[in-house]
Amino acid sequence: MAGLAAAAVEYVGFNGTGQIRTVWGYGDQYRADLGCLTAAGLWTADDSRCDIFDAVRFNASTFTLASSAGPCRVLGAEFTCAKGNEGYYFGLWPWGNSIAGVECLRWGQYGLMASSGRNPPLATDPPQEIHLTSYIEEGKYVWLAFGKVEGVSNH
Repeated sequence: MAGLAAAAVEYVGFNGTGQIRTVWGYGDQYRADLGCLTAAGLWTADDSRCDIFDAVRFNASTFTLASSAGPCRVLGAEFTCAKGNEGYYFGLWPWGNSIAGVECLRWGQYGLMASSGRNPPLATDPPQEIHLTSYIEEGKYVWLAFGKVEGVSNH
């Protein structure tokens, strides 16, 4: 099925260049890559729409993100990247209920993300907003992780 999330993703720390991948799972029990974010910070399952992000690490757990659309931030509860955004300092999820061995994005005390649309989207769906979950959304909630995808230029 063309356009589905790439199977060969290497999850790396939030530093340098890579894709922001949407990962579903818990601890080391299970894991599934359910897509990525576009330049605007929208969730898609079509890998041809994934953007390459720049992550600048400031210390062991703090970093900024930018896409080709501009700096990334959480506005209200929605993840967004756009020119004119002020750079935002993200952190790493420090608790063990995320994905074992994978750095997951944290904003304040929140990290788990969802969409008001389909969770997860189909590869044929248009990209959709992604926000910190309010636990009323149906479907799978995801963590944002930084990955390099086999066969994709990460610069």
